[in-house]
Amino acid sequence: MGAVKQVIYISGSGRSGSTLLERILHSAPGACSVGELHCLWRLPADAITCSCGAPFAADDRWRRIVAEAGFDRATLEELPALEGTVCRSGFIARHRFSLDSLRADPQVQRFLALQFRLFDAIARVSGSSLVVDSSKAGPRAWLLACDPRVAVLHLHRDPADVIVSWRSVKFDPGLGTAMQRIPVRAAALDWWKADRFAALLARVHPVARVDYQELCRAPRAALAAALATLGVTLPGEPQWLGPDAVEPGDNYHSLNGNPDRFDNGPLRIAARRVDWSRIAAAERPLIRLAAGALRVLSPRKSFGQAVR
Repeated sequence: MGAVKQVIYISGSGRSGSTLLERILHSAPGACSVGELHCLWRLPADAITCSCGAPFAADDRWRRIVAEAGFDRATLEELPALEGTVCRSGFIARHRFSLDSLRADPQVQRFLALQFRLFDAIARVSGSSLVVDSSKAGPRAWLLACDPRVAVLHLHRDPADVIVSWRSVKFDPGLGTAMQRIPVRAAALDWWKADRFAALLARVHPVARVDYQELCRAPRAALAAALATLGVTLPGEPQWLGPDAVEPGDNYHSLNGNPDRFDNGPLRIAARRVDWSRIAAAERPLIRLAAGALRVLSPRKSFGQAVR
């Protein structure tokens, strides 16, 4: 296997269901989902646990990928600073939300060269032609979209459900601690930025909006419709066990994300019900108010038709 042929980037807010979507895609032969890839340089190695259960530094698959990509210590030190410059909302805005302008920027060119060294290494080591990156960050979607091999799936989940999920306590067995909880305001802003960046990108690059509830209600149909919008054909069919389940793909080595990535059994696809009883009574009206405003600010019809 040589260079990667296709990259699917999953954008969206945190707690939007990206782990579910990437696991469905990973079940397709020839597809390799790697989780939140940007954690490779954003987090220290001892803070990353692969979905296989191994600490990152001891994971043979990732050690081979890093070596194949030629990522030495200097590269891993360069990437956070480079990303800190180009992978920012203000940077994308200063380029007038223009992919042509971004492509011409030397720092973006360097960033993309490093990203595709990594994607190519993942493809070669895994024997896959398609790589799925669920880093979700909106500015990262814009940068990767500068390359025509990248298609974007934007995962949309109701803002109230997302904010409640952010405010609920959730244990991460990989970290051995509770997952991060962020304030209501920060969760609402994260949702809005993800939605708006995807809607703007859809005007200049193929983007398919995947509704979380629809994905859970009819996963085959929702995924097929999204891929048809993008003009993407998976190298193999997801290993469906029925209308709402898939057989997990082999060699799933995902970085960061929902603790569900550690599950080894058949993947049952069902919407995660949020538990409002776990939210402080004083916060509930604020969450409902914020979610209502976000629904008005980001109606479905605002998600523009992609320019091809």
